[in-house]
Amino acid sequence: MSNGKSLMYGLLVGGLLGGLATLLVTPSSGKQVRAQLQNNRNKISHSVHQVRNDSLSLKNQLVESFKDNSKVIKEVSTDFKKSLGHFKEDIEPHKTQLQKEIKEVERKLKQLEQSIQ
Repeated sequence: MSNGKSLMYGLLVGGLLGGLATLLVTPSSGKQVRAQLQNNRNKISHSVHQVRNDSLSLKNQLVESFKDNSKVIKEVSTDFKKSLGHFKEDIEPHKTQLQKEIKEVERKLKQLEQSIQ
């Protein structure tokens, strides 16, 4: 039991002496420390508010960019589909002509095979 009491007295006296030493060694008065803390808190609050505003502005810019980009992508897609349609229309006569020529070549090859046999 006496060891427990000694420990408690030691902790109490040590804590009091540590607190007293801290107060005596502190370079600023309590008012100055509180003023510095308040000033730092205001600076941090202002910084957090600025970061919040900047992030909201960035979010709005991103949303607008995505809207604009989606419009551009839709326009490009529509133009591509039109161009592809025109391309198909332009090559259709050539495609038909090529198919006729291929059939003619095949027919002549068959005739040549038959004449060789």
